[in-house]
This record gives sequence, structure tokens and C-alpha cells, in this order.
Amino acid sequence: SLHVSMLRLFCDEDTFRRLPNVIMCRITRRSIKEAFKQGIEARQILRFLKMHAHPRLRTGDQSLIPGNVEDQIILWDRERSRVRMQEVYSLQCQSEKEYDAVKCFVSDLDAFEWGSESHKRIMVKYEKAEPTVAFVRQWRTKIARKKEAMGAVRE
Repeated sequence: SLHVSMLRLFCDEDTFRRLPNVIMCRITRRSIKEAFKQGIEARQILRFLKMHAHPRLRTGDQSLIPGNVEDQIILWDRERSRVRMQEVYSLQCQSEKEYDAVKCFVSDLDAFEWGSESHKRIMVKYEKAEPTVAFVRQWRTKIARKKEAMGAVRE
């Protein structure tokens, strides 16, 4: 009936077993993910399971849902928000000193998103790319002038 239809929204269909006074099924990662795609939230699944638990479970002092099942449903729900998309500007630095200077600048600007010191690559928030690019140009101009001055001194 209605309860069975509700269970089918987040349980593995192949594992349904109906007895006279109980329905058994397996909750899998795939079945829960399908429920999430349909707009069902973890708290709604847990509330449904608690509301429709077998009456004998209500007589004891134990939880209506095993802790590991509840925890796993919550973890599967958190997986959905674990990755976030951010529009960034990728900047390839020419030296370690430049990488350190740019990283310091973008950190102060609250624009730093990610960096790889070994590859000398920095990702900055896209909306703060212009001041970062301006800083890098100034940095590179300053370094080029220093090199020219050093070359002129040697001659």
C-alpha cells in the first residue's frame, strides 16, 4: 500500500520481502542516492523509518533505527555537498619566489582557493582575478628591472 510505495523510494527493490506483519528490505547507497535525486532528504527517510518501525521496537529502550544505519544515511547525504564548484582563475608562476609572493598577496586579498607549490600554480577566486593579474605584472616588471640592472652592472 502507501507505506510500501514510500519504502520503494529509498530501498532496493530486489530485496523486498513481505511477511504478514513486517516488510523487510535492504537500504543501499544506490537506493538512497536515487531517493536524493527525487528530492527526498536524509532526515525525511529517517523520520519515516522511525514513525513506521515495528511496534515491538517501541517497547524497549533501544533505538528505533540501528545507529550504523542512521549514521550511514547521514554520511551518504553529506557526500552530496562535499564537493563545491567555484569559478577560479588559474595562474602559473615562473619561480618559487613569485609563487610565494602571489600566494601571500591573494591570501591577504581573501582570493586564494588552491595552490600547488611543486607546480607553482595558484587558483584564485575569479572575481578577484584582476587585482591578482595586476600584482603579477608588477612583480614580473620589478624582477625584469632587477635583472636588467644586474646585467648593466656586470658590463
